[in-house]
Amino acid sequence: MPQIAIIQEQRLPVPTAEKQITFLNHIQQLIRLAETTSTYKFALLLSITRLAIEQGEASGNTLTLKIGDIAEKFIELYWNQARPFHFKEAEAFILKQNNGSAQAAVISHIAKEQQKYKTISSLRSNPKSWNSLNNKIVKVIKDNPLIRLQTINRANVEFLYRLEDCTNDALTLLPDVMFCLRSFNIIIEELCQKAWVDCVRLNKENSFLLDSLPDLDTFLFEANRKQLISIQPLLIELQENRCFYCGKNIRDDKHAVDHFIPWSLYQVDTAHNFVLADNTCNTQKSNLLATERYRQLWLERNFIHNAFITQEMSRFGFIADKNRSERVADWAYGIISKTDPENGFWMPKNSTIQDI
Repeated sequence: MPQIAIIQEQRLPVPTAEKQITFLNHIQQLIRLAETTSTYKFALLLSITRLAIEQGEASGNTLTLKIGDIAEKFIELYWNQARPFHFKEAEAFILKQNNGSAQAAVISHIAKEQQKYKTISSLRSNPKSWNSLNNKIVKVIKDNPLIRLQTINRANVEFLYRLEDCTNDALTLLPDVMFCLRSFNIIIEELCQKAWVDCVRLNKENSFLLDSLPDLDTFLFEANRKQLISIQPLLIELQENRCFYCGKNIRDDKHAVDHFIPWSLYQVDTAHNFVLADNTCNTQKSNLLATERYRQLWLERNFIHNAFITQEMSRFGFIADKNRSERVADWAYGIISKTDPENGFWMPKNSTIQDI
C-alpha cells in the first residue's frame, strides 16, 4: 500500500518584541492620525481584532477573514448605536456618525431593520432579512473602510493587509498581524472606543447636545444592564439559585450577572458567557479570570445546558454561540497565563467548590 503524505500547515514563529512594538506604533498612528468622515475605520479595526481572537491562534501565521463575518461584527457594534439616544429633556434622536449631510449608511440600514426586529437574534432567525442586511453592510465595508483604513497622513501604510490580496469576499491579515491583534486587544479596544466617542461627540449634528455629556461611551459601548437583569431568572433556574463561584445559596436577591470572561477583556455580550454570582464574589472577581477549575465547570455547564442557554437567552437578544465563547475563553486564559499568571486569576476564599 502506498504511503500517504500528510501535509500540515507550518506555524510561523511569533513576532519579535521589536516587531510587536512597531505594530503597536502603527496602530496608535492609524487611530491618532485617522482621516475619517465616519466611524467606520474604528469599527473595522475592532471587527478584525475580535475575529482574530475568535478565529485565530497564537502564531505568526496569516489569517483569512470573510467580509461577511466582518459585516456581522459591524452589525453587532452598531446595533445599539442605531437606536434613538435619550438626552435629558431633548427629544430622542439617532446619533449622527457621518460628517456629511446623510447618516452613516450602516446606521440607516440597521435602523430600518430595527423597525421589524427588536433584537439581533430575532433578525438572525429570519435568514432572508439577515442575509439582506449583511450583504448591504458588506458593500459599505468594501466601498469605504476596507480601502481607507490604513491611510496614515495621506500615505497608504499596508501593515494589516494588502488590498491587492483581498478577494471579492475575504481579506488576509499579513504574517504577525493576527498574533499582535490578539496580544494588544485591550489597548486597541480602548484606543478605538475613545476615538469613536470623540468622532461622535465632535460631529456638528450632535455637538449641540453632547458637549456636556460625560458618559457618551456608556451608550455607545457598555453592556445593556436592563438586558442583563432580564436573564437573571434564567440563571437562577440554571444554577439552582447558587453562586457559580462559591456554590452557596443566594439570598434576598443579592446577586448579579457576571461575565465569566470579563468585559474588560472581551467587550461582547454572549449568552454562554453569563453566570450568576452573589454580590461578594461578583465584586471580588471584578476584572479577573476565575481559576482553571471554574473554566472546566463553565465548559461542562455550557455543554450540558447548551440547548437551554441558546434557546432561552436568544429570546432576550443575546448572541448564542457556544464555540465562539469557548474560543474567546481559550484566548483569554492563554493571554493571562503568559502575561499575569500570579495576579490575573481569582477564586473565592470560602467555597464549596475545590480548585484543581
